[in-house]
Amino acid sequence: MQLGPALRQPLGKIIANAETISSKLEGPLRGDYASYAKDIASAGRHLLDLVNDLSDLEAIERPEFTVAGDDIDLVDLAHRAAGLLAVKAADHHIRIDLPNESEKCPASGEFRRTLQILVNLIGNAIRYSPDGSVIKLRVSGQDGFARIAVSDQGDGVAAEDQELIFEKFERLGRSGDGGSGLGLFISRRLAGAMGGSLTVASEAGEGATFTLSLPERKPA
Repeated sequence: MQLGPALRQPLGKIIANAETISSKLEGPLRGDYASYAKDIASAGRHLLDLVNDLSDLEAIERPEFTVAGDDIDLVDLAHRAAGLLAVKAADHHIRIDLPNESEKCPASGEFRRTLQILVNLIGNAIRYSPDGSVIKLRVSGQDGFARIAVSDQGDGVAAEDQELIFEKFERLGRSGDGGSGLGLFISRRLAGAMGGSLTVASEAGEGATFTLSLPERKPA
């Protein structure tokens, strides 16, 4: 039996019930009970994220793992990923500066997996950026590759840690940030499986820019 599917359903029910309780949809509730329910929902979401990361890890380490070669547009996917994280960004008064929707950046890669990478990159940028800052997403094309860069105004990544952050379960001592330490490892492996790459450019104290490169899609 695969562990991921077996855990997702009960965790989903726990989260849904806890959110119903905390929102007081069934009527008045003591304030501390509503707070407990909110904590339960938050813990449930954290566990669900961990289950999803472990399932992805299991998948990408199988010898037969493959990805689709869909016709995708990185600008479109940037807007989709930012939309999924809009509430999280707003909670921290962070603005996500996106490429204009009229701009195009065609690439070849699996739609779902590329979206997954961008959600991870933007989510990390929100997590490690100061409140009130700006996260910028920019696209470009060069040497047969389409690129999308996610830049934040956080503390940055020291030169000696810039490869370390892509290792499995590595969080650089950030034990309380809610992450699994698998997101960047999985994202880089997925980028490689799609014929691309995931890199970081940063200086400590000056933010970081993560760049996803995928094969450029040629016009038919």
